[in-house]
Amino acid sequence: MAKDFACALTHVRHESFFLAKWIAHYGAIVGRQNLFVVIDGDDWEPDVDLTGISVEVVTGAPRQRIRNDRWIAKELSARANRLRKKYTHVIRGDVDEYVVIDPTSGLDWPDAFGELGDQGYIFAMGVDMVQAATETAPLDRAAPILGQRRHGYVADRYSKPFVISRWNNWAGGAHRLLNRDVRLSQHFFLFHMALCDSGIGQERLAARGGLTQHSSFVEHQTLRLDALGMTDAPLAWDEALTLAHTHFPVEADGSPAGRPRASTDPRATDKGLPVIVPDRFFGLV
Repeated sequence: MAKDFACALTHVRHESFFLAKWIAHYGAIVGRQNLFVVIDGDDWEPDVDLTGISVEVVTGAPRQRIRNDRWIAKELSARANRLRKKYTHVIRGDVDEYVVIDPTSGLDWPDAFGELGDQGYIFAMGVDMVQAATETAPLDRAAPILGQRRHGYVADRYSKPFVISRWNNWAGGAHRLLNRDVRLSQHFFLFHMALCDSGIGQERLAARGGLTQHSSFVEHQTLRLDALGMTDAPLAWDEALTLAHTHFPVEADGSPAGRPRASTDPRATDKGLPVIVPDRFFGLV
């Protein structure tokens, strides 16, 4: 029996705004009936229309960050590999991550997935969007984010393996696949939106329990919020991509990397290579 084209899978905890965005984005690509949402915990309900979507509630996730990342990676890897029995391509990503195709490629999704090749996976180039100091207006939450927010970092940590067509297992926070080298896409971009707006960032922290969470979550989330109000001088977009393709897929000794590595360019920051996103991406997320 022929497989269906593709599905998309995510997990979510206290994330109604980004979940609604995720459903709208990937529903337009694979169809709402091919979306799979894993709700983390039975102590909350998302304020989002989940009609027609496959929804599963899981309990028992550890509430310490590293253990939680590993638990979620294992749980979602198992589900993704089961879904491969029905779908040719399984997209898996966090609820605040949205993959798009560079409009200059001229590719649609079926053609773009040809990049997976026999290896059956690809890493999207990550762009960590951050509200800049000059972007003072609150986000219009009903409108696309890209265009309202233009600044970010081409980031090794958010260049992630977002789709599989063969057996693969994610590790940690889904930043890598077990026993696979980094293969960076030429046309897929992953926009990470956790820091696209200061108000949303503070709301997320509070919804997750604020300072009452395990200290590992508090430290990570508050450190990330320090990036808001970005003032780093941007590199040219194409220059940043060239550096990323050169540095992210290799270790310091030049050997293939199992997860993207930071750029060694002196203009790189601990967050990545600062950029302004080109206009052609506006409105895609």
